[in-house]
Amino acid sequence: MTPRFPAPVVQALTAAGWYEGIRFLEHELQDWLREWGNPASYFPPPVMAALREFGGMTVHQYGPGVDMARMPFRIDPHVLCYADRILHAYRARFGPTLLPVGEYDLGRGRLAMDTEGAGYLFWGDLWKVADSFDGALIALIEGRRPTRLDPAPPAPLPPGEPADEARARQLARQYLVQGGPYSAVDVLLQEFELGWLGFQIFADPDPLAHVGACYLIVDRRNSHVTTMPPLPPDQVLDMYRAQYPAR
Repeated sequence: MTPRFPAPVVQALTAAGWYEGIRFLEHELQDWLREWGNPASYFPPPVMAALREFGGMTVHQYGPGVDMARMPFRIDPHVLCYADRILHAYRARFGPTLLPVGEYDLGRGRLAMDTEGAGYLFWGDLWKVADSFDGALIALIEGRRPTRLDPAPPAPLPPGEPADEARARQLARQYLVQGGPYSAVDVLLQEFELGWLGFQIFADPDPLAHVGACYLIVDRRNSHVTTMPPLPPDQVLDMYRAQYPAR
């Protein structure tokens, strides 16, 4: 019988508190994930199974790996509790429907799974780690380089009325300033040839306090609002130009 994990991976997981089987009883898991109301209606079965067995674990590691350095990671979707817009933006740009799973390299990257159970890392670009969560754990612990995904092909520009800067600011505030303790307090617009790139402005200057932070673009041609991943602005604009090129 082939073992589920290689021996070094078992050692790392065991040191983090893992044992094969159920880590959380159902009521414990429901209580841990209470921020999502009924977690089973938000997280598909493969994600719930991963959280049930590995939720709350932190793998402390540093050093060389097979293809890249081994970095610490934590299985905890709470680090992305307010990041639905970011996950939606990655889906719009790259395709897969992503659910929050945890963080990588002390929060510099984020971990996610799709509805089929594959593991992903978004660390600027979106990277596929493995086709299964077990495979993702092995890759992360062994230091195996993930596969960077390419953006989706260009899409037809949706119909709509042209926008000026005042309309763009109104739309950006409508999408990005929603009230509440974690919301942005204002927006900053940067004009480019196809429209305006909107930045969120927060009262709390600590960037790690705003895991849901994202960009959006208001297209001057049709007032269309597109949520974008939190990449460097030049990269966001290049991604948008490729998705909705000038005609």
